[in-house]
Amino acid sequence: IEANWKIAQEAFAEAYHVSATHPQASAYLGDTNSQIDCWENFARSVTPSLTPSPLLAWAPTEDDMLRAMLDVRIGDPLPVAVPSGKTAREVAADNARDRWRPAFGDRVDTWTDAEMVDNLTYTVFPNFHPWGALNRIVYRFRPNGNDHRSSIMEVLYPSPFRGERPPPAKVHQLAADEPWSNASELGLLAKVFEQDTFNMKQVQRGLEATRKPGVTLASYQESKVRWLNHKIDQWLAKP
Repeated sequence: IEANWKIAQEAFAEAYHVSATHPQASAYLGDTNSQIDCWENFARSVTPSLTPSPLLAWAPTEDDMLRAMLDVRIGDPLPVAVPSGKTAREVAADNARDRWRPAFGDRVDTWTDAEMVDNLTYTVFPNFHPWGALNRIVYRFRPNGNDHRSSIMEVLYPSPFRGERPPPAKVHQLAADEPWSNASELGLLAKVFEQDTFNMKQVQRGLEATRKPGVTLASYQESKVRWLNHKIDQWLAKP
């Protein structure tokens, strides 16, 4: 449990790690504008996309936001244009509908822009993290045997299909010192995971070295962390 909390903490405090760990996302991700909800055995954070971070000292244009989201270098043409009178958020949502239309048909026209582009991350106690709406990412954290200083992080990519169920995907297991970029099937997400894990060693060392009796948590944006530890305390106290 201790290792799971340390390694998975960025999944719980999604908003606060963006500006330092993923600064390239600040142009299109409203990180500290996230909504946090905690219920009995699961919690959720909703982070708006294609709206800039309130922490930015400059105002990105609609093209700037789309360029940052698509990871297109400055000077290279955008694969999708933002027409006059439209926003990058609307354009991205419409493109997402076109992407999923072959799988879901015209049902995609009844789904909101938020379901198309926003980041809805759920935590189902104790270690299951499915993203909501049409985001395919699913995390699961498991103990690494009896090693309390490490954990096994799994990334699952479920896909919709029609007709006969395809065979299960092969598991691609990375070694402890192997970069996420070796998992090419993750696409741009592999780069994001490289950033996530870069500072994990320092975070764990800091937690172990601190003389404080506990961790100081933000009253709202880190309420998922508080909720998780409260649930762990409840379960450990059970006979």
